Amino acid sequence: MSRRVLKFASNTLCRLLAAVLLAGLAACSSSNTGDKQAQKAKSAANSAIMLIDNWTAGAAPSHYAAATLRSLAQTLADYERRIQTADVSAPSKRLALQLTEAAERAEDAVTTGNRAQAGQARQDFRTAIAKFTVSDFAVHRTNP
Repeated sequence: MSRRVLKFASNTLCRLLAAVLLAGLAACSSSNTGDKQAQKAKSAANSAIMLIDNWTAGAAPSHYAAATLRSLAQTLADYERRIQTADVSAPSKRLALQLTEAAERAEDAVTTGNRAQAGQARQDFRTAIAKFTVSDFAVHRTNP
């Protein structure tokens, strides 16, 4: 490989690792408020999107991508368990489930090398993040 490709891959992996670490730090937060939990879930989903993009481009090795997606899937599954038992709306519960399912599909896609399935999981994450954004706007609009 040329130096430029190796430098790009190295920089991309460093940025990806930083994003994953930030998501991990957010997951370690001691606060259990709904807003903090939603922020952690959005951060994990954004990290998964970046990882899928880098894996699809060949900048992240499959074993690293699968292990990272497994960790993000666990973070999202924890979020889903908390949401399912919380006093929140049915759409919020469905959104948490969608995030968990997307993470599981993404991990499976990387493990099996299925780029189309990874692309679909990426789109599912983007859709869920957009729903979070709309939900956040509605909450702040009704509760200034």
